[in-house]
Amino acid sequence: MHAADTGGVLGSCRRTTSRASHEFACRLDESEAGTIERFHRAMKKGSKMPSPKLYLWICLLAIALIILICTGFDSVDTGYLSLESLKPALIVSYAINSKEVEDADSVCRGRRVYMYELPSKFNVDFYLNKTMCREGLMAWLDLCGRFEHGGYGLRYLNRTQYEGQWDEHWYDTDSYMLEVIFHTRMQSYPCRTLDPSRADAFFIPYYTGVDALLMLYEKPDLSDTIDKRANFGSEIVEWMDKNAHQYWHKYQGRDHFMLWGRTCWDFRLQKYWGTGFVDRQYIFNTTNLMMEREPTTENEQAIPYPTGFHPSSPERLWSWILEVQRSERNFLMAYVGAPRPELDWSVRGILSTQCAKAGNKTCNMVDCHEITCSHNPLAIYKAFLKSNFCLQPRGDSSTRRSTFDCMIAGSIPVFFHPDSAYTQYTWHLPQDPTSYSVYISEDDLKAGVTISKVLRGYSQERIHKMRKTIISIIPNLIYNDYSNDIRSASKDAFELSIEKVIERITDYKKSTDLLCAIGYTGNSIHDGRNLEHASIISVPPLRWDPADFVLQKILQ
Repeated sequence: MHAADTGGVLGSCRRTTSRASHEFACRLDESEAGTIERFHRAMKKGSKMPSPKLYLWICLLAIALIILICTGFDSVDTGYLSLESLKPALIVSYAINSKEVEDADSVCRGRRVYMYELPSKFNVDFYLNKTMCREGLMAWLDLCGRFEHGGYGLRYLNRTQYEGQWDEHWYDTDSYMLEVIFHTRMQSYPCRTLDPSRADAFFIPYYTGVDALLMLYEKPDLSDTIDKRANFGSEIVEWMDKNAHQYWHKYQGRDHFMLWGRTCWDFRLQKYWGTGFVDRQYIFNTTNLMMEREPTTENEQAIPYPTGFHPSSPERLWSWILEVQRSERNFLMAYVGAPRPELDWSVRGILSTQCAKAGNKTCNMVDCHEITCSHNPLAIYKAFLKSNFCLQPRGDSSTRRSTFDCMIAGSIPVFFHPDSAYTQYTWHLPQDPTSYSVYISEDDLKAGVTISKVLRGYSQERIHKMRKTIISIIPNLIYNDYSNDIRSASKDAFELSIEKVIERITDYKKSTDLLCAIGYTGNSIHDGRNLEHASIISVPPLRWDPADFVLQKILQ
């Protein structure tokens, strides 16, 4: 009890909790008040100072009386903590714990996410059913191990021993397990709410990319397979419409988000590839996170590919960063890849040729025809840790996981197409591309520009500055095996993605409120038309920004 509370002890003490405006009164009985009065009279007479034990007994007695007498608490919903269950702790150390409860509530204000409890067939059955993950998803590939450790896969120490930094924090991570990783991390998201009425955003934990495997790798020329691919995703939309109608329809999906654990092209129906998921009702309104977006589609956002490094503590992360800083870089550049002669637009063949001509003292090349690069981080990271620059051409699509392996190793990426990074990872990479990367266009490369000559034009001072920028964002590019405090400035790729999703949804809601405030009374203020009775299959995607409408109203 604080010194300022003494007057309240002799008479009565009243406080108001800052969290819930509940008053509780405490009064000491006359005998206890008399004890304290006699204590003060003894002190005035100059009697001997009482022992510290007396102070302790007085404090303990006062606390006990407060606990027994105080009755003004009601249960207050904080979203995660019941004040009723914490009542004794709150009373004993009120000055600390009431502030903690207030902070816990305030820090989650505007950040609460509700995660739907979907039927298991939409997510966890893909790995709980071992027959499914062994041969049901891809007949020629056992995927069960890749679901382990929350989507991070098997630890490398389970297979072989790596020296130095290659310890239990490295996993055989499959890039396409991103949906599993997010589902696992959302389970312990500190601002997750179990009450949808309090949610600021809604997460649909559907393993979209995993489920799509059943469609993508069947024979594409069969008519029934084409029909299946066209209708892909209709079942999850029907479930949402039936079981979450109130929240799904409130903003017509715009306050919901999903993970698509593949590139955007797998969810666009083409003759020989893809599915029709992007055109499902309201799916074209949800914020969809994936490893590669279609750059002109506003509700799609690319986030980092998962690499094999998942530190279990901040200390382990900073230990790796120190390793990156201290690494001796004896090579000008590194190239990890293999030619793609079947792709007319690919410049990989040019890179392989230039790397060979530059010599093995200038270009450190890892040929992915000779080793399986996607599951062999040792060779890849050794090359990147020893090189100032890393060449990052387009892969099977515009982006590739190697870009993030490169930067996590502190190497400076060299891009040859803007869609490889600049139009993709706007949430996780610096706004100024020149601060962390080099750009040489594919056209210039085909015209005969020599990469090594361009890179030698960079001074050591500039290289050092660019590497410093890259090292500063390494925490934002990895998926940790631990969670940061939500108030921390340090966020991993998952935490930063969730923060940006909520910002995007909040901005949309503000625009919607403004539309209502200025008197817009259309059938739908969410996508410009009434979709209540639209066909799930036939609804085409609609690009409509409420901010544009607001601007038009203001200009009028």
